[in-house]
Order: sequence, then structure tokens, then C-alpha cells
Amino acid sequence: MKFKEFLEYLENNLDGYGTFLRKARQFQAGQNAKRKKPWSDYETEKAAYKMWAAAAESLYNNLRSVVKSDYPSAWVSYIKNNDVLESVNESICELDFFDEVA
Repeated sequence: MKFKEFLEYLENNLDGYGTFLRKARQFQAGQNAKRKKPWSDYETEKAAYKMWAAAAESLYNNLRSVVKSDYPSAWVSYIKNNDVLESVNESICELDFFDEVA
């Protein structure tokens, strides 16, 4: 499965997708309030989606090392058999973006 297919699969099947975007938008709005020249709504929305895409890419890379197949059916089977969506949904519920630098 290619990343673009994986991203589309998540967006269509992951209950927490909307929650992730809501939290990312809230984070970006907070960041925007601190900027000398605030971004437009389009720019903040784009930044929130980039956060989603980066998180999905990380998950994709982790799964790719386990699934080891290009066939979407193999990916979907692995995701379902290992409750990946449920695990990701739980993680999203616990997710809290903050801007503290370590």
C-alpha cells in the first residue's frame, strides 16, 4: 500500500481523524495568536493537516516494516487483525498538543 492510499484509508475509517484535526486546529490557533503577523485561516488549516499527515506517515512507516507487502488487502487485513484503528483512536483521545520546547 502506498502512503497516499494509507492516508485515504485512515481518513475514511479512523473515528479519531476528526478529533485529531480539531486538536491540531486548536494548537495552530494558539500558535497563530502568538505570531506578529498571524496566518490566514487557510495557512493554519494547512498546518493542521500537515500535522495529521506527519502523524499518519509515522504510523505508515512503522506498519510498513511489519506488513512488508504492497497489496492494500494485506494492509487492511493486518490493521483489522491487530486492532490498529482502535489503538490509534485511543492514542488520539489522549493526545494533547503543547508547544513546550524540551
